[in-house]
Amino acid sequence: MGLKTFVKISNINNLSDARYCAGMMVDVLGFNIDPSSQARVSESDFAEITEWVAGVGFAGEFQRASLEQIKTAIKNYPVDYIQIADLDLVEGVNLLGKPIIFQLSIHSGEDLDTLKSNLSYLDELVKMVCIKSGNPELFDELDAQIGYYNGNLKLLKGYGISTDPALAKFPGLELEATEEERPGFKDYGQIMDVLEVIEED
Repeated sequence: MGLKTFVKISNINNLSDARYCAGMMVDVLGFNIDPSSQARVSESDFAEITEWVAGVGFAGEFQRASLEQIKTAIKNYPVDYIQIADLDLVEGVNLLGKPIIFQLSIHSGEDLDTLKSNLSYLDELVKMVCIKSGNPELFDELDAQIGYYNGNLKLLKGYGISTDPALAKFPGLELEATEEERPGFKDYGQIMDVLEVIEED
């Protein structure tokens, strides 16, 4: 059994989420390893979590880190992907030798107008683009843009996630993990609901 589309889970910070998601055969687990973030997963916690799961890729997620901070972090965290959100860092990070996941935030009509040009720029430099948005008025247009896209990038829908089985038609999804209530006790919430909907029969 597996899932009907590619799935990345972001913000993994506990073993319960990691083991559940790996068991559901998601493709990539993302960890916040940004040294500028107070929510960063420590090197020891990363090692402890990742040694217990197999069959998935690991992404190091950065929001505000500099190129030098990213270089240092990936020496200490054995990740398969580097996720960034700053267009100015793409070419430098591309030289580090690991595939890039780019987080592209679309919150306004102006952001939407630049989507095609940004995807064109990223096409030869990154592996995947996770499209995020907190503006429901843009969701339908974003869905259409993903549907019409025919470039080399794998586009991950990271907005407007529901339990609609039609989610399986998208090239990929990004879901966000939540905090563990206490060690070993976890309500998987939306992640469980969505993964069960897109699980292969």
